[in-house]
Amino acid sequence: MSPVTPGWKIIDQAGGVLTHAYEFAQGSFATTFAARMGNGQMLIVSPCIGLTEALCAELETYGDVGAIAANNGFHYMGQREWRERFPNARCFAPADALKRIAQKAPEAGDFEPLSALAEIAGPRIQFREVVDTKIGESWFWVKIDPGYVWYVSDVLINLPTLPSALVPRMLFNVTGSAPGFRVFNLMLKMSVRNKAATLRQLLEDIANYPPTVIVPAHGAILSHDTVALDAQTVVQQAL
Repeated sequence: MSPVTPGWKIIDQAGGVLTHAYEFAQGSFATTFAARMGNGQMLIVSPCIGLTEALCAELETYGDVGAIAANNGFHYMGQREWRERFPNARCFAPADALKRIAQKAPEAGDFEPLSALAEIAGPRIQFREVVDTKIGESWFWVKIDPGYVWYVSDVLINLPTLPSALVPRMLFNVTGSAPGFRVFNLMLKMSVRNKAATLRQLLEDIANYPPTVIVPAHGAILSHDTVALDAQTVVQQAL
């Protein structure tokens, strides 16, 4: 069954924390993450393709779009659509992602350093830009009551089954990237230079800001009672 729905899924109404699943290739899905920043505007991470007026209208009930972020060098596909629809939004990306995005999507335009997002994000929204990567990587967490909503980008994944296509199925299987809640080992081979250091940083951040909801860039959202402990366990097992 396709995870795509026509609108936004509400994670936290008061904080304006939302998600939207979209199909970026046949049978392949990703998740856009949205949260209200300290200035009252909305932050969009991994902007979807196929942006509709209905999707924009629903989003704008939570606030104007003020920031659009590529979380790594793969999640750039919706940049052009979102920039055209929200021309006053500031656009951000990890420093290590800029080269790949420029090669794959020169029409996406220029980006500010992801670090500059802190100027407008406010105290509720924090993020980590992984250092010394191949194509950039980052994760985000937002304070809610209770706990934190995490957008874990392409570091963790939660697919119910292995992909159906033969080659992806083999790659996901041999790297232990599916099925279930896992470290996205296949992507980490392409994205980071030091997997162990990246996962240790993730463990530290999870311990300091325990998630009550985890939103992977790919796969189902997790919000069960032991989600923070389960995240620590899957990361520790991958070290």
